[in-house]
Amino acid sequence: MLDLNDLYYFSVVVEKRSFSAAAEVTGVPKGTLSKRMRALEQTLGLRLANRTTRTFSLTEAGEDIHQHCLRVMNEVRGAQMAAQARLSEPVGRVRITCSGEMVSMALEELMPRFLARYPKIDIVLLTASRYVDLVDEGFDLALRSHTAPLQNCSLIARQVAQTHCILVASPAFFADGEPSTPQELDGVAGLQLKRADLASVWRVHASDGRTAAVTFHPKLYSNSARLARKSAIAGQGVALLPQPLCCDDIAQGRLIRVLPDWHIPRETLSLVFPSQRGMTQALRTTVDFLADELPGYLSQ
Repeated sequence: MLDLNDLYYFSVVVEKRSFSAAAEVTGVPKGTLSKRMRALEQTLGLRLANRTTRTFSLTEAGEDIHQHCLRVMNEVRGAQMAAQARLSEPVGRVRITCSGEMVSMALEELMPRFLARYPKIDIVLLTASRYVDLVDEGFDLALRSHTAPLQNCSLIARQVAQTHCILVASPAFFADGEPSTPQELDGVAGLQLKRADLASVWRVHASDGRTAAVTFHPKLYSNSARLARKSAIAGQGVALLPQPLCCDDIAQGRLIRVLPDWHIPRETLSLVFPSQRGMTQALRTTVDFLADELPGYLSQ
């Protein structure tokens, strides 16, 4: 198997027509270069150059091999330039995973703006209701909401915002009177924007430090924020939804906030990616854009 370093050294010696000049360019002693030339000739079984202390000339075989070396070196330089371009210019594909509600809350507005600003970046955005293994499943970036610190120490997590969920319902759902305490809400039809294997309980907190658990009847379990929101507007129950998703509905009177003096603990939103080492400029640009823009959408 040919040593590509030997091909490189050979091409430089030919270009400079001197081992001494080639040594200055490569930083490799001329004795080492001469030795590598002999090793290349032995590997090929051909004499590539006629050389004396004063002259250096290629044999016919050397001329032929040199032309191949030039093509190889050009491909290597092209690969290096392509890698440098990806590190210096935002170009390429970025694969993102996040929850469906994150798309509804912010990304369906942000992504078209991002694509218009960075036309050389392609986005693959897939939603999932679970934590995706970025490395095994080939993703570059995840948007994750969490209450406890993320545990995977091999990943980089950049906290960018706090997300706030509230209890909402149609005004018609409480036509006989809205509940004023968590106890009055016990047993209500709940529209849960989470997995079906979670407990059917909402844990709420008051500003004075009191806490309470509201047990609800799971009328609907779904990972679709749009479905939960529309079901609440249709009067099918009380939904726990991210506040940005329903602030317009509250302002327009389609929904009311249930137990407004009580709140659900906030979650942290983090941008998670495998490593900053070798991070492409396309991914870095995407992370920086989302870190700048997401707080404005999630703080409503």
